[in-house]
Amino acid sequence: MRRVIATILTVSLMLSVAAGLTGCFKAPKDWYKDVVAFYAEGEKSGWTYKDDKINWDVAQDLKDAGNDIGYLLVDLDGDGTDEMLVGFNDGSNTTKFTDVIVYSFGTGPNRLIGGGNGYYIYLCASNVLCEDSWYGSDTKRQFMKWNSKNGSFEVIEGEGKYLPKQWELTKFQ
Repeated sequence: MRRVIATILTVSLMLSVAAGLTGCFKAPKDWYKDVVAFYAEGEKSGWTYKDDKINWDVAQDLKDAGNDIGYLLVDLDGDGTDEMLVGFNDGSNTTKFTDVIVYSFGTGPNRLIGGGNGYYIYLCASNVLCEDSWYGSDTKRQFMKWNSKNGSFEVIEGEGKYLPKQWELTKFQ
């Protein structure tokens, strides 16, 4: 009986320590540098660049020389780690984002949303994301908050509460 109790206490202690350690993990401060290099090389090469680490399709909107492309680092959920939004300003009063990239422990940068060409993400107040997509003449709009703890976007009520904004983007080059 003592051995069973000792085993249970040992396992419980190990699980407690493991849970405490996982809370200590933080994304590297410059986790996004390879992603920035991918887009910078793509832009410089006329989008013929290929990368072994990052193999993402790039939205035609980012390839359009008339669009002012770049990225924005923002902590969408207040966990202390910035997420990366890639997009462009095209002269309208909102910044259109085509890619939402997050840091995942064990795998590094992950593109959660890849869009463009009629499917855009907008950043609103309170770090709410607004998703617009068009299906012919129909527009679908939903509002989302990123939750890094469960690794997903939670759809929230936002119509009339949150308006897409224009943001100053950091250039890739």
